[in-house]
Amino acid sequence: MKKPVQVEVTCPHCQATQNEPEGAISTNCRACGKYFKLGTARGTRAPRAPKANREVFCVKCGAPNLVASAALSTQCIKCSHYLELGDKVVKGVHTGKLYAYDDVLFAEGCFFKGMEATGRRLEVRGKVFSRLRATAEIVAVAGAQISGELHALVVQIERGAKVTVQTLECARLLVSGEVEISGTLTASEIILSDGATFSGRLQIPEAKLKVEAGVSAQFDSITCSEIAVEGQVKLADSLSAERITVSEGGILTSPIIRAASIAVGAGGSLQGRIEKYVSRSVREKEAYPEPAVRDAAT
Repeated sequence: MKKPVQVEVTCPHCQATQNEPEGAISTNCRACGKYFKLGTARGTRAPRAPKANREVFCVKCGAPNLVASAALSTQCIKCSHYLELGDKVVKGVHTGKLYAYDDVLFAEGCFFKGMEATGRRLEVRGKVFSRLRATAEIVAVAGAQISGELHALVVQIERGAKVTVQTLECARLLVSGEVEISGTLTASEIILSDGATFSGRLQIPEAKLKVEAGVSAQFDSITCSEIAVEGQVKLADSLSAERITVSEGGILTSPIIRAASIAVGAGGSLQGRIEKYVSRSVREKEAYPEPAVRDAAT
């Protein structure tokens, strides 16, 4: 018969040591005869480590939700909106909505045609026809095709990607691919890099637009705060900006140009009829004049 494993224990009363079977609950000291309990009690459970949690903010109502870090989904405690947790990879054909909280990858070759998709960072490598909303950024890589709407802090359209949308709302738009906007564009900063093609109207009165060297862009019209041209820009209608800068090698052509400040560097070219510029604040005052104040009757 196999002998039980013995462990050495120390009496808490006289500090004498002796061997006892592993897993024993208590014993009597062979030196002083006193009774004492053993620390390695048989059948006792090790204390459980506290579960790791994280705070998840509902993308619909913004309410904070405390969920387990390992959770795969949750439902908002305030509005009952359903959220999928953890990074997602979309493959094949999908036609349903996708309300993810973390990162989403639309894999190469996928075809997504759900009404809406949300996530922290959305990277598109396949074909997506949907309204995309990201709390961080949306990235369209080479080979991607997107149609619908884009809403994110940062939208990046890389060379080889094609984006045709009705609405694009972001703080920063980086374009080196092909973009066509048929409706509304809202952005604080737009940078067109080498390889970019852009069509549509740019009505961004508070935004900065930079067209880097190597870019040849055509627009219907542009209204912005500042425009810096290092490449080639051609407009079919008019350009209106607080400040226009054409760097060396840059070419800017527009039938009508309205600006508070124009600077053209050596080797740069600015072509068009320059008309009087009216600032946005003045235009707003003319559109919405303040009501006349009458003297109070005595």
